Amino acid sequence: MAKFTVIFFLEDAAQEALIPSLVERLIAEEGKNQGDYTLRILSARGGGSIRAYKDFMKQAKKRPSLSADVLIVGSDGNCNGFAKRRSQLLQASAKAPYPLVIPAIPDPHIERWYLLDSQALANAANVPVQAVPPNAKCDKGHYKKLLKDAFARQNLFPPLGGTEYGPLVAKTMDLYAAGILDHALRDFVDQVRSWLRQH
Repeated sequence: MAKFTVIFFLEDAAQEALIPSLVERLIAEEGKNQGDYTLRILSARGGGSIRAYKDFMKQAKKRPSLSADVLIVGSDGNCNGFAKRRSQLLQASAKAPYPLVIPAIPDPHIERWYLLDSQALANAANVPVQAVPPNAKCDKGHYKKLLKDAFARQNLFPPLGGTEYGPLVAKTMDLYAAGILDHALRDFVDQVRSWLRQH
């Protein structure tokens, strides 16, 4: 029987494909038994807005079925930036019925995290994908296009634009190098590791 429950409140399918898989990998890397952890995705479609998250918090306080040891909430930084989005999420989490809330804030968009390690993307798709190193840019379409273009150059056209490879990318991504390129990813990974090491 699992000792710990991790629940995810995520913004979209692209986050759902990558973020829980990163947590599974970190559980393994920290030498923990996967069977001791239950991972539950409670919201993965359009759930990333601050208003929707606040509504979720109200429901979580009323419903014991939503209890967990840690809540991971994913929300793209969009044009707000990492610091502002993090502040908004932590403020909305002030009276959360969870011992710990860990924000996952791809800044500005989750597709950027997919592009941080070309080799991981290539391994996932089993083709020699070369992703363009992502510079910070607010337009969400920019990152979606970069991800699609990386596959299109190999005449590969994934139906979900490449985000379906999220679980495989998470398995082989160089988290150290990616964390140097992206402080938001490093922040998320460090927080999850810290929680895992506490028990």
